[in-house]
Amino acid sequence: MSSSQQMTDAEIERRMAQAAEEGQHRTAARLYDQLGKDIQTRCGRYDSRALDVFEGLARVIDKAGKGGGKWQ
Repeated sequence: MSSSQQMTDAEIERRMAQAAEEGQHRTAARLYDQLGKDIQTRCGRYDSRALDVFEGLARVIDKAGKGGGKWQ
């Protein structure tokens, strides 16, 4: 894997924080989903960081459901 394809831990953390801070549920879910796919592509399908990101996606979906099920 070339260095241009590798994702740094700092980049992953930054993107996770961006998704977590996003007030719009759809946008946050999209950001988490894309980050998870990017990690799988660049670091391997079973990379533990991808699991962390998909857990974040599940939390966003849960939070949206508790808010009356409205996706903002």
